[in-house]
Amino acid sequence: MKKCPFLLIAAFVTCSMGTHSAFAASFADVPETSPYHAYIEDLKTLGVTDGIAPGQYGPEQTLTRAQFAKFAASAFSLKDPGGLSTFDDIRGHWAEPYIRAATQAGIVEGTSAAAFSPDQPVRREEAASMVWRYARNHGLTVGPEVAFSDKPADWAQEAVNTAIGHRWFGPDVSQTAGGWSYRPHDTMTRQEMAALLDPALKELSTPKTPVATAEPAAVAAPENRAQKKATYVWNTGTFLQNKSEVLQYLKQHRINLVFLQVDIDVPASQYADFIREAGALGMDVHAMGGAPNWILPDNQPKMYKLIDWVKTYNASAGTDARFKGIHLDVEPFTMPVWTQQSDALLGNWRDTISGFVQQTKAGTLDLIAGADLPSWLEKFNVPDGQGGRSTLSEWMIRQLDQTTLMAYRDNSEDILSSISTEMDQADRNGKSVIVAVETKPSGEGPITFFTKGQAVMMQELGKVTDTLQKRPSFSGWAIHEYDSWIQLKE
Repeated sequence: MKKCPFLLIAAFVTCSMGTHSAFAASFADVPETSPYHAYIEDLKTLGVTDGIAPGQYGPEQTLTRAQFAKFAASAFSLKDPGGLSTFDDIRGHWAEPYIRAATQAGIVEGTSAAAFSPDQPVRREEAASMVWRYARNHGLTVGPEVAFSDKPADWAQEAVNTAIGHRWFGPDVSQTAGGWSYRPHDTMTRQEMAALLDPALKELSTPKTPVATAEPAAVAAPENRAQKKATYVWNTGTFLQNKSEVLQYLKQHRINLVFLQVDIDVPASQYADFIREAGALGMDVHAMGGAPNWILPDNQPKMYKLIDWVKTYNASAGTDARFKGIHLDVEPFTMPVWTQQSDALLGNWRDTISGFVQQTKAGTLDLIAGADLPSWLEKFNVPDGQGGRSTLSEWMIRQLDQTTLMAYRDNSEDILSSISTEMDQADRNGKSVIVAVETKPSGEGPITFFTKGQAVMMQELGKVTDTLQKRPSFSGWAIHEYDSWIQLKE
């Protein structure tokens, strides 16, 4: 990890002007007829790899996360900063210095706040993301957006778009009538690694000016955009038993989005009937679930069970009876341990959101991944996954398709003030924001419209809409929650 990548490439280009036959017998298991031969020989010439044994490369062997981190650190000449490793599970591991170097350079992330999972097979989208982060930090722009026949996770789309757009691949990638097939969720082999790293190294052979840190300009709001008017429904069983009355109330108040808690004990037919009738009235329905402790590793399976239930339900339901999204409501800051363990819980929270989005999007483009967030997460600073830092609020907003900000205040001025930072972040990231208000009684100060009543609430929501309607990220408002809302005085 002492070589300059640009000098390495220059040296390689010089010697490559002669015949390549000098390297033909380097690896007996990589014949010249192999479509990966040139990539592998290039990396050998650069000193990135010397094989698994004398004369053996092991082209079809699967790579681990540690092994790919080692290849990336060697290829990009990353330096080990020494000191205590960020991840508990790499201390004493053979790849610790390489992973530490890659972490310092901001090109790798852990599988959780404290774990790297070094011996876990590396997925192709993970490998592409490591290379893309390095390239981006050195001035390369993202590749054009392409159509996929096998869509990568949202967090990996820039990386895979770039790998395809810049031709960092071999015969492992193909294009069909249905789009590009990158096989993002498959594990990566050693020969596929060479087809990714070698062309990327060549493209990075000329030093580039680092990417400017100026924030991207926000885009204009689309004309005639329909604003969401949403509400939350938690008492699902009672709600569905009285659906005619409920739907009439929602229609009267022009609600067009319902966050409906999923109770798996309620028959699927009842959900189908409600969604179908709501749809006929112009309402979308998102499945909702969550609890503060869902961010804890022992409880995260409850979240994945919800996602799996929704996908199974949608697969068997008619197109007019399907959930349009999944809405996650986890509020770990309400747990008693928050004040003592906030750092660890913040890591768990990020892991939960990442897993939620990835699992919701896996295998389908149809489901909207949304979640509730408080309006004060900008005070926390976290790794942005691209070698830099960002506020926790911006990190969360980037992950989600739709963020509902719990702007729990009882007047429009305070509502707008509380979400100003998040609105700016959503604008520049092209994300959707819904602004939510509270109607339940509370002893925590002026955070609810419970005492002010419905007329005042709607007046203040109107002011919020008037102020934000030209913002590209503003998608409407939400009222928490139905049961308390209907009890407000008119």
